[in-house]
Amino acid sequence: MKIKLLSTVIAGVILAGCGSDNNNSVAPEVKSASVQAYDGAIWGIQGSYNCGDGDNVVGLTNYNGFVETTDDVFVNAPEKCSFTFKPNGNVIPQDTSNGKYLPNLVLKAPKGLFAQGEAATASPLSTLIANKLGDNTYDEATASQILEDLGLGEIANTCGISVTDLLKDTDSAVKKLAENPDFTDIHSKLIATTHVLADTLAAQPNASTDDVTKVTKLLAESTLAEHPNYPKSKDEKPVHVELADILADEDTFTAAKNAETVEDIQEITDLDKAIKNPADSFTPEEPEDENQAPTPPTPPEPPVKPEPPIEPPTGGTGGTGGGDGSSGGGTGS
Repeated sequence: MKIKLLSTVIAGVILAGCGSDNNNSVAPEVKSASVQAYDGAIWGIQGSYNCGDGDNVVGLTNYNGFVETTDDVFVNAPEKCSFTFKPNGNVIPQDTSNGKYLPNLVLKAPKGLFAQGEAATASPLSTLIANKLGDNTYDEATASQILEDLGLGEIANTCGISVTDLLKDTDSAVKKLAENPDFTDIHSKLIATTHVLADTLAAQPNASTDDVTKVTKLLAESTLAEHPNYPKSKDEKPVHVELADILADEDTFTAAKNAETVEDIQEITDLDKAIKNPADSFTPEEPEDENQAPTPPTPPEPPVKPEPPIEPPTGGTGGTGGGDGSSGGGTGS
C-alpha cells in the first residue's frame, strides 16, 4: 500500500512539473540591432558590417532607412565593427525625404563609432570621416576637425548636440534643429552640406578627403546663397540639388577644386545652373509591405526629333507672252 501511494505521489509531481513547464515557458529573447542609412532616410540600399572577419551582408533598408541584424557578433559588440551601405546593383536607392535617387552613393561608418544598445547611422558625414581615418578606429577629435572644415562646427558648439551624437543619430539631430527657430540657419546649413557631400562622394569616390571637403563646403555655401531656407527654394518650395552627374566630369570637379569663392562657382556654368534651378522634392508613398523596394525612376522621354519643314508647293511655269514683232500688222504700201 505504501509503495502504491508513493508511486502515485511521484506521478503527480511529474505531471505537475510538466504542466508548469507548459504554462510558464518563456521564449528566449532575440536581440537585434538596427542601423540607419541617412541623407534623409535612404530606402533600398544594402547594408553590411565587418567585424574583422570579412563583410557580412544584412539586407536592404526599409522605407525609413533602417536595416536590422540579429547576429550576436554585431549586436553585442558593434564598436568592433565597421558598417557600409551601397547599392546592390538591382535596386536604385531613394531618399524618402525628397524623392531623390542615389544610384552611386556609398555610405560608411568607421569602427568604434557605434555602441551596444544605442542609435547607429551611416551618413555622408560619417563616410567622409571613415575615409579620413582609413583603417583607424573612430575618434571624436578627427570627426570634430572634419565638421569644422565643412563649416559645421557650430552644431556642437552652440546647439547642444555632441559630434558623436550627430553622427550616430543624424535623423534626431536634424529634427532637433528643425524644431528650434533659433537654429533655422544651422539646420539649413546641415541639410545643404549633407546633400552636397552625398553628391560629391558619389561623383568622386577616389578623391582625397581634403578635396571633397573643400568642394562640398563651397558648393553648400553657393546653395545657401541662392536658397537661404534650403531645403526650400527662395520661392518656399521643397527642393534639392542634384550635382553628382555634373561633378563626375573631371574638368568640372577640377574647376570646383580650384574655386575659392561663391562667385568662382557661379562661373562654372553647369554647377551654377543646377544650383539656381534645383529639382522639386516629393515624398514617395510608403508601402504596406516593409520589404518592398522603391519603384525605379521613370526613364526620361527621348527627345522628339523635329519634323522637317514642309516646302511650300511650287507653281506651274507661266505661259509665254504674245508672238514676236513679225506677227504684228503689215507695212504700209
